[in-house]
Amino acid sequence: MRIKIRTKIVASAALVVSLSLALSGFFIYDYARNIIRDQSIKDSRTKLAQISFQLGKIQEQVAKTAEYIVSDEEIARQIYAQPTGNIEADYFRKQAVQEKLGRFVALGNFILNVLIVPPSGETYSNASGYEDYFADYLKQDWFAKLSRERSAYSEPHSFFYISGQRQVVSYVLKYRPIGINSAADSYLVIDVAYSELSNVFLQTARDFEQIELYSGQGALLYAANEELPAADREFMASALGQGADYAEDDRRIALADDGMNYGWRQTALLSKHTLFEKINRIFYFYILIILCGIVASTVVMLPIIVGLTRPLIRLTNAMKRVAVGDLGTTVDIRSGDELEILGGGFNRMVGDLKETIQASVRSEADKRQMQIDLLMAQINPHFLYNALNTVIYLSHAGRSAEAAEVTQALIAILQDTIKTGEGAVRAPLADEKRIVDKYAVIQQTRYPGRFRLVWEIDETLLSRPVPRMALQPLVENAILHGIVPADAETGTITLRAYLEGPDLCLEVEDDGLGMTLPATGWLPSGGAGHERTRGIGLSNIQERLRSHFGARARLEVESEPGRGTLARIRLPWTEGG
Repeated sequence: MRIKIRTKIVASAALVVSLSLALSGFFIYDYARNIIRDQSIKDSRTKLAQISFQLGKIQEQVAKTAEYIVSDEEIARQIYAQPTGNIEADYFRKQAVQEKLGRFVALGNFILNVLIVPPSGETYSNASGYEDYFADYLKQDWFAKLSRERSAYSEPHSFFYISGQRQVVSYVLKYRPIGINSAADSYLVIDVAYSELSNVFLQTARDFEQIELYSGQGALLYAANEELPAADREFMASALGQGADYAEDDRRIALADDGMNYGWRQTALLSKHTLFEKINRIFYFYILIILCGIVASTVVMLPIIVGLTRPLIRLTNAMKRVAVGDLGTTVDIRSGDELEILGGGFNRMVGDLKETIQASVRSEADKRQMQIDLLMAQINPHFLYNALNTVIYLSHAGRSAEAAEVTQALIAILQDTIKTGEGAVRAPLADEKRIVDKYAVIQQTRYPGRFRLVWEIDETLLSRPVPRMALQPLVENAILHGIVPADAETGTITLRAYLEGPDLCLEVEDDGLGMTLPATGWLPSGGAGHERTRGIGLSNIQERLRSHFGARARLEVESEPGRGTLARIRLPWTEGG
């Protein structure tokens, strides 16, 4: 069965468009998911480390307070002094210990109470008049669990503090005073306000489905979500119960951090549904775009395909008439493309020499313009890639204001660079200066404080036409390959424009890392990573200078390791511009 060429073209175009959009959408979606996942895990680990650092500071201050109390000889002498039988003397002795302990409590605003229990069973605290309460207080389960430990933290429990009940976590230390002969152990109990621990989690708890804190004895010290589903809790317990610090399944990511003293351990849970919620909506929207793209492509291409195939049908019918002897047959094709040339050849058989020369000139001009378009196309995707990466980074980091500023600068650059005709090749120096300033806004956000721009341009030169997008790649090379890799905190990029004899010179100079230039062939010819992008930028400028400004126009580079790099564009000066 024969299929018309029109049907083949329509089917092939629809298939190519649909497959291209579908495959690109899948790879973009998968790549974005991995980026979001990896960045979220990295950010979550950072947040857990910050929490561990703050909790460690609390532990450190409690431990130092306990160390000061245990090593205080005056407290030990008062507590272990033999009873005199004098009520007044014993009262003042206990009052002296209370005042001393009160000073230690004042060192940390989160320490509510300090309690010392010597072998005699008598209690000494910074709060007086609570002896009966402390006797019952030490009979609670939390103290019984820790009485055999050398030092440990209890689970959260109630403590009567001045005006009412408070939640506390108690640090219990079993010790024997230095210089006092005692066969039995004494106990030091420091009650820490539970609110001090929970406040550490306030800023980050909402970033997780669940975050929990356990003591070295396995007691739950803090849990952000008391109504966590049982399946999630079982996943966290089984995945992180063997000392692992990371686990993942198709729905969740569990993390752990044990960078604290006394065996404290944090566990956190991330939901992939929440994590990928926004990108899933984008994916569904992209599917809709694919379907609309196929329909729109078919609607747009169908008239084009009909316009292409109609002249072919006319040529076929004319050839059939010629085959039966109708030599007076002519065909009139006015499609403006190769088919029109074919129709003219069919009618005339021999093309006119003038038409041949004109066609050759047009072909050469089209070829040259295509080459220029390709050279210009090398810069834009590279520049857009870096700029959009910066926007993605700022969005993930929650720096929406800076992301908006970068996006506005990028839009301004694109508005300046989207030109056609002669405007796509040359631009006033003032326009190039504006593009570089907008580009600097993007890079200052990406590398804050790492560089500054200095302009040294005679204002009379701002109206002179120069190659479009010639300064921006040189500034980009100065930042990425000169300033950023250097050890200096801030680098300087100086841009100049001046006349030197018969030439207009444009210079971009940095005081960055510099490089060693070979004797010949200093333009990089390829490679990978930054070296490849540097080669694309420099060779692109070189090619455009030759194409539009002649052999006198050239790009010069001067550089030494440790002394920076200077890139100079030389253009032939003409009075008319």
